[in-house]
Amino acid sequence: MNLRSLRYFAAISQAKSITKAAEKLHIAQPAVSRQIQNLEEEIGVRLMNRSRAGIKLTGAGEFLLQRVLPLLVELDQAKETLSQQANAEVQDLVIGLTTGEGLTVASTLISGWNQQFPAAKIRIFEGLAPTIYAGLKDGSIDIGVVPEPLPYTDIWTKPLFEEPIVFIAPKEDVDSGMPFRSLDNLDVPSALSLPIILPSSPNPLRTSIGEIADIYHVTLNVALELDSMSIIKDLVRRGNAYAFTTYAHLTNELEHDLLRVVEMPKQVFKRNISLFGLLQNDHLAPDSPAVAFIEELILNTVKDGRWPGAKLL
Repeated sequence: MNLRSLRYFAAISQAKSITKAAEKLHIAQPAVSRQIQNLEEEIGVRLMNRSRAGIKLTGAGEFLLQRVLPLLVELDQAKETLSQQANAEVQDLVIGLTTGEGLTVASTLISGWNQQFPAAKIRIFEGLAPTIYAGLKDGSIDIGVVPEPLPYTDIWTKPLFEEPIVFIAPKEDVDSGMPFRSLDNLDVPSALSLPIILPSSPNPLRTSIGEIADIYHVTLNVALELDSMSIIKDLVRRGNAYAFTTYAHLTNELEHDLLRVVEMPKQVFKRNISLFGLLQNDHLAPDSPAVAFIEELILNTVKDGRWPGAKLL
C-alpha cells in the first residue's frame, strides 16, 4: 500500500469519478485506474463499485476513506512545515544570466523567487559565461544559467533543455560592400564559409560553432570576434557579416522583422542550457532548495512555450 495509490483513492472518492479525479491529478485515467486495481488486489477487497452513475464506495471503501483522509491531511501539513523550514534557511541569491537567457527568464525568476522566499533577496547579473564563472570564483555570483559546453572542471552542471542555433543575415543589400545573398537552400558548409562574426573563446557559442565546423571539415571564415550579441546583431543588420545565435536573442528582431533567420539542421545546430555552480559551494549544491526552485521556474518557461524554440531534455 503506497501513498500514491491512497491519494488516488481519496481523489476518486471525493470526485465520485475516475475521469474527474484523473483530470484533477493531471494523470492519465488508465494510470489512476491501475493504481486503484493494485490497491484492491493488495488489500483483498473491493473498495468501490463503478457504474454509469459514477463511483460508489463499498463498506470497505468507506472504512478506508475515513482513515486515509486524516492521514493525508497530516502528511500535507508536515510537508508544508518542512518546506517552510527549508525556505527559511534560504539566503539571498545572485544569479548570473547571459543576455538571451536574461531577456527570456529574468522577470519569471524575480517574481517567482520573491513569492517563494520573501525573506531572501534575488539579484540578477548579466554577462558572458566566462564572466559569470569568474563571479562564481570570487563569490560575487552564486549560480549561473548559461549555455554549454563549459570548459571548467570545478563546477557542477544541471542540463535543463536544448535550444536550436540559427543563422542570421541582413534583410537587404546595404551600403557595406557585401552583396545581398539569397539564402534559399543554404547548406551547412556554405553557411560556415560565409564571413561570420563570432564571440571569442571560450564562449560556448564559439565552441559549438567550432565543433560543428570540424564535423563538416570546414575552416571558419571569421570576419570579426566580438563579445556582445547586441552589437553582433546590429552589425549583421547593417550588412557587415553573418552570424549564429539562438531565438532567445532574437525576440525584438523577429517582432520587427529586422533580420533574416535561417534554421540549420537541428540534430547538429543545438546546445544545452544548464544551471551551474561551484563544487566547493556546499550551501548551493545541485539538490539545495534554492537551486531546485530556480530549476523549476526555468523549466516552466519551456513547458509554457515562453522560451523560444526550447525543447526539454
